[in-house]
Amino acid sequence: MNNIPALLNHLDGNRESPTLSLAYASLSDEGIVEVSKFIRDNPFVKYLDLRGNNIQAKGAMALANGVKINRSLRSLNLKWNAIGQDPSGVSALCDTLKSNLTIGHVDFRNNRINNVGAKYIGEMLTANTTITHFDLSWNDLGVDGGIALLEGLKHNSTLVDCQLSGSKVGEETMHEVAFLLRRNRASAAYKASPNAAGAQLAEKDPKTANLGKPKAAQSPDGAAGEAEGEKSPPKRGPQAKANWTSKDSSTLMLRLMMKEREQVLPEDKLFYQQIAEHIDRLLLETNKHKQGRVDGEEREKLSTTGFLEREQRYIKEIRATEEALQKVISEKEEAQKELSGKSVTLQKLNEQSSDAVRESVAIQERHAAEEQELRKELRDVQHDKRELQEKLALNAKDLELLEQENERLRQHVKAFQRDVNEILA
Repeated sequence: MNNIPALLNHLDGNRESPTLSLAYASLSDEGIVEVSKFIRDNPFVKYLDLRGNNIQAKGAMALANGVKINRSLRSLNLKWNAIGQDPSGVSALCDTLKSNLTIGHVDFRNNRINNVGAKYIGEMLTANTTITHFDLSWNDLGVDGGIALLEGLKHNSTLVDCQLSGSKVGEETMHEVAFLLRRNRASAAYKASPNAAGAQLAEKDPKTANLGKPKAAQSPDGAAGEAEGEKSPPKRGPQAKANWTSKDSSTLMLRLMMKEREQVLPEDKLFYQQIAEHIDRLLLETNKHKQGRVDGEEREKLSTTGFLEREQRYIKEIRATEEALQKVISEKEEAQKELSGKSVTLQKLNEQSSDAVRESVAIQERHAAEEQELRKELRDVQHDKRELQEKLALNAKDLELLEQENERLRQHVKAFQRDVNEILA
């Protein structure tokens, strides 16, 4: 969409839409400037999709100026661009995202971001408190970039999903990132309901009290927490199983992560890590099943609620329909009577029309015969005219010959008189 007027028309048409999609629109730097102006002054746009536009540093800096002022954006999709080709573009966007309080989803996939850009992203994650999902797949971060990203993530407690496929950050860094993301997910579950039994137990346990917080906020020692943890041991047996909540699941995950940290041997660390990942998957499936059950119960409730009211309403509608049907039947009978009368009238009109047609045909035949007679007379007159014209032409020719003969005779008489005069003289 290199045509700026067309871009402006598209932006104006989506001024009150929550989604602005310009994916694969071939935007120029001037186009990105217009998009930046649009989102800067727009309080409605929440989802901005700029995939596949080859946006580079200049465009990224222009976009950062608009995002900095905007207070409505929730998602920023910039995959399949080139904002990392020059680190200044990544730097501008990260400076803007440091203080942004609304954007939760950022997609920087396949943007040629290197280890320098990863350093800016790590610094941004240290300061940002709203981004929950970040996709950096298929960038050339490298091991150094992965370490820089990891340092920022250690001080971040809100990011719960960070995709690094194909970014070459190293397997060890990937494990560390996965551990920190599990920590943040457990922290998010705790913050959702801190008064739940499982959350309170995790808070009192010195081994899990600080796992839901970034390292900068963790307490150097857990003596006090340990003392409090002894006062309220976790419930066991059938009662604990009956009262098991999602917060208790979060507590279990926190304990497993702490156990993973305590292990020395790599195979033991891997074992606890696999257990945590497996339980994480089970919890996700459990939540899906619970949500499905709730949805099913809600659908069943909706289908059974108000059955009698619907039945009474249907009965009233049936009665009203029967009354309307009786009225329609009476109207149909009246219409049939009216139709019979109009059919008789139509038959008379058809007969009159037939008579008029026959009379019209007879008149046309008579006129045709008269026309034939007139045409014949006209042909005769034209024939007589041609004969008279031919005779007139012959008479004119004879007259011309007579005049020529008279002229010749006059000349002869003049010559004769001249000869006579000469003789007499």
